[in-house]
Amino acid sequence: KRLNLKTSFSFVAQGQKAETNICKLFFREGDSEKPLVGIALKTEYFKKAVDRNRARRLISWAMEQLYPKLAPKLNLILMPKTEVLKFSSKEILEVLEKELRRLDLLV
Repeated sequence: KRLNLKTSFSFVAQGQKAETNICKLFFREGDSEKPLVGIALKTEYFKKAVDRNRARRLISWAMEQLYPKLAPKLNLILMPKTEVLKFSSKEILEVLEKELRRLDLLV
């Protein structure tokens, strides 16, 4: 379920992009039948490891809820922004679901 190779991340980053108030999304169709998701954080945005871990957990939880609805063969990278720490997990889930529906990436 995870994108974890540097080459995979650069492949997806060359695809289409979208942006919300809480994160940037990079997506591209891949070879795998099931959708693959990666989360990337910039230490420039999150100076403290505690903040990076919290942002990763919030985005990860939301994607676990949305994973069964993702389109097949989808490769997706999410890059949280610092604003993600100001939202609750349910608000993040709503924002991501709305954006993924708008981009037609949910089944």
